[in-house]
Amino acid sequence: MDDKEKNLALLRNEMENVRELYLKGFIDKVTYQNETRDLFEIAVKYGA
Repeated sequence: MDDKEKNLALLRNEMENVRELYLKGFIDKVTYQNETRDLFEIAVKYGA
């Protein structure tokens, strides 16, 4: 597994963590959307 794949795996894990926070009510919808959008933009830089 190269660095790109490792970074994408870490980003996926972080996206799942943010989703869990949203589903459990710790963050609101706007925060969830903003965090997910930011993480997705980072993932695109790694070729996702």
